[in-house]
Amino acid sequence: MTVLRRRREPLDLPQVDDSSCLTCVAANVLYMSGITDTLDTRWVDREVGREPGCGAQRVAARRLLLQQGLSLHMVGAYEPERFLREGVGYLRCYYRREWGPSWEEYWTQHRLERHRRECRAAHELSAFGARMRTEHRQPTLADIRGALDRGRLVWVSLDNDRGEVDCHAVLVHGRRGDVFDVYSPEASGSCLQRYHRRRLDRIWLRSEGMTAVWRHEP
Repeated sequence: MTVLRRRREPLDLPQVDDSSCLTCVAANVLYMSGITDTLDTRWVDREVGREPGCGAQRVAARRLLLQQGLSLHMVGAYEPERFLREGVGYLRCYYRREWGPSWEEYWTQHRLERHRRECRAAHELSAFGARMRTEHRQPTLADIRGALDRGRLVWVSLDNDRGEVDCHAVLVHGRRGDVFDVYSPEASGSCLQRYHRRRLDRIWLRSEGMTAVWRHEP
């Protein structure tokens, strides 16, 4: 039998640069879960291989959390195995509602090859066994509620409202009825915010999926 470990509250950690939201989310997850006692973004960046001004790779962040003993349940419709088989055709099909000239420009041969490496790395996370669960389906707001009700943290992405490929990583860490407690790394102002269900439902990018994170004690 396992018992849910008591969790710390998130700290109000602002972004260290414009592309550090996922680094900050990972640092707060490790702190809240009791893995670390400080929010060490430099250490996280070294571990995931992030350079200043660049976004951390999701697969690298998930691997770091798994390596530190956490369990992950990822729910997302995107299938890395299909991209490895079908290439850019799968991207155009999957992102058909958003796809446009800027996306064609973004997905250069260099980025496509990098994404192939990321998809291979995502497949390799299965080596962590039951601590890395993956469901290929469209997640719902009910999935976020269910994970929070089981005491888990939920890492999701929000629309950055810029019409770009990249998006903003946030951590949903609690709720009171229809109001969700969110850690959203910002350049200025408070990062600890509250979103009503309607707001979260409107700006949450389901195309990026969700990752529930938790730690158990034996």
